[in-house]
Amino acid sequence: MRRLWTSFIASAIIFLAGPAGASGLADAVVEQARSDCRAFDNGVLETATQAVSRVDLTGDGKVEEIVDSRHFTCPTALSLFCGTGGCEITVIAEDTLATFLAKDWKTVSWGDQTILLLAVHGSACGGTNLRKCFRAVVWSEGGFRSLEP
Repeated sequence: MRRLWTSFIASAIIFLAGPAGASGLADAVVEQARSDCRAFDNGVLETATQAVSRVDLTGDGKVEEIVDSRHFTCPTALSLFCGTGGCEITVIAEDTLATFLAKDWKTVSWGDQTILLLAVHGSACGGTNLRKCFRAVVWSEGGFRSLEP
């Protein structure tokens, strides 16, 4: 029983500490989410380890971070981070934060470029939520670029 309790405590500490190895900016995004959750009836933010992903988006050989709020849970405000339009995705590159609303995301390599593909609400393509719609975003000249402003 003692070993089970010790394991539970260790898991809780890791879970509440947030995603391991996140940068200062990623930590700030998670901390803001923690504060937002606390503002709703003193909620306690829960994060999964996959809340912060690392991938080289700029092509400089260094990894950037993507904070995916789909992996945040606030028990006192269940729709705080996600809604019908998707969830907030914060991308951190070269000390720049860019925020996107998406239902899902993935990266695709095309030559020497990494493309961030965002599955977005169907209304972004002039339709309903039932319509499949994607947005492609790339890092270029110090910022994220896409056909959509």
